[in-house]
Amino acid sequence: MRRTGGLDGLEVLAAGFLPGLLAGAQIAGLLFFLNPGLPLAAGPLLRGILIYGLLLGTASLALSLPWTWRRPRRARRALPWSLTLALAAAAVLDWTHASYYAYFLPSGINQRLIKAALWLSLAALICFYTALLHTLHGRSYGPRSRWGLMAIGALSVYVMVERREAFRPAPATAPRPAAVEAGERPRLWVVGLDGATLDAILPLAGDGRLPFLATVLEKGSHGRLGSLSPHRPTALWTTLATGKYPYKHSVTGSGTYRADLLSAGAELHLLPAGIGFRRWGVLEGRVREPAGATRTAAALWEILPRLGAPSGIIGWPASAPPPPSAVFALTDDFLRGGEAPPGSALPADLGATAWRLRVAPQDVDRTLVARFGPASPAGVRRALAGDLWRESLASSLLAGHPDLAGLFLVLPGLEAVSRGYFGGFTAVQFDGSKAHQNEEAAQLIASYYIHLDDFLAGLWDSAEGPRILAVVSAYGVEGPGLWGRLRREMSPAAALGGRVANSPDGVLLLYGAEIRPGALLTGAQLVDVVPTLLYGLGFPVARDFDGQVLTSAFDKGFLARHPLTFLPSYETLTGPPPRAARAATTPAASR
Repeated sequence: MRRTGGLDGLEVLAAGFLPGLLAGAQIAGLLFFLNPGLPLAAGPLLRGILIYGLLLGTASLALSLPWTWRRPRRARRALPWSLTLALAAAAVLDWTHASYYAYFLPSGINQRLIKAALWLSLAALICFYTALLHTLHGRSYGPRSRWGLMAIGALSVYVMVERREAFRPAPATAPRPAAVEAGERPRLWVVGLDGATLDAILPLAGDGRLPFLATVLEKGSHGRLGSLSPHRPTALWTTLATGKYPYKHSVTGSGTYRADLLSAGAELHLLPAGIGFRRWGVLEGRVREPAGATRTAAALWEILPRLGAPSGIIGWPASAPPPPSAVFALTDDFLRGGEAPPGSALPADLGATAWRLRVAPQDVDRTLVARFGPASPAGVRRALAGDLWRESLASSLLAGHPDLAGLFLVLPGLEAVSRGYFGGFTAVQFDGSKAHQNEEAAQLIASYYIHLDDFLAGLWDSAEGPRILAVVSAYGVEGPGLWGRLRREMSPAAALGGRVANSPDGVLLLYGAEIRPGALLTGAQLVDVVPTLLYGLGFPVARDFDGQVLTSAFDKGFLARHPLTFLPSYETLTGPPPRAARAATTPAASR
């Protein structure tokens, strides 16, 4: 019997729409994997499949119609291949996202996402084999083949949903209330130099241009600090400050997006990467709230006051809203300039004082600007002015609070300058380039490090008594890759910038009380910083930290007098403990 034109037209439309519908269903399932907080119920799941199925189904139909309109036989032949492509693409997305977001998702979610990718790969292979046999032998698709392909598509959606539904996070056990013995301990200054790298510090210190940091390298401990991918600066700095991976502290650093279409009040914290999802898949506005408001783990500046060590914060990412226990706090949002969000300064009247100390780029001391050459770029002056503001605030607040036990300060200017000129620095320092543009870029980088060295020296000399200085960077910077070096040969000015997208290793420098001179810290990771600093202050280490104590950073005598002790968690420690209270701790072997 000859088919009618209407049925042929419907078949063409269905053949173009179904692959996109299948791909949209898989994208919806991936969203539920990447955002475990989304309610996995029939309503939200069906709405997600409907929304993204319609979007991608319409797109696939628009792409196929020019080739299949009024050609039903071609549409029928193309459908198995397009279903294969949709399943293969879904499998690749699941594989890559399980790796890409390895530290941003609970391990149980990662494992189930990998299992879903395995099943989708098998489904794509079956579809491919079926389509290949029919194409090679010129056979038409009989009822069994058609029903088989339909079953594979439906089962692929079921597998995605079932694997996600199989995730059952272990119920959190209520940690026992913790108490820690109070006592006299060193003070702690944690200074974050955004974008700092030993690739610049070591050669500049070796040339005698960074005298204070050279002393830190000689009389303190140092090492590269392994960072995390993907590159989300706010998430990385929060990992450094909490000792926990992003899936525990919940700061993803990529923004939060409304998802009321899926479920009332639902939010997306992680989005599929590599497919431009933010441009077409985010159907509602971004939720504008301080990143710190989503943090679910205590940062070190919150832990120390609970241990009787008053602390202050200046410009640390995701520190808003500041904790009431802080002696003072000026959040990163406040120091960006513009309209400061409510509660970004603590105490409230500190904001007015801080604005009076603000340094505008045109007001930077000319002697200081002269270090950067006769024509220092405007971007360098802006970065320098921002850091000078933070530095003057730190000096002023430290002078006004001589009993401060902990300071947490981040200076972001170096990262901005390194993005623009670190490629030129590496060309001169490591490749021996004599090009004028590279030498100017190298001078800018070196001059900025010299300025930071001067500030750190003044900060150290401004206090007396036992203290520990930790200079940290959540990620570093690297020069241009192979393509960038090839571009340099053709146009030297084209490869002056530095790269941070791959989260190069950051820096950890420790100096002061009980720090072992000249120790090289190998294998240090972001999550190791908090446990190491707490141990250096004589406090127990929480078992729910993801990192370890870098015992090689400390003097052997200190290690002998202070065996490692542990408590379950600092999350339950709510205030300064009584002096007589003692922690229930367990000695352990050093790292």
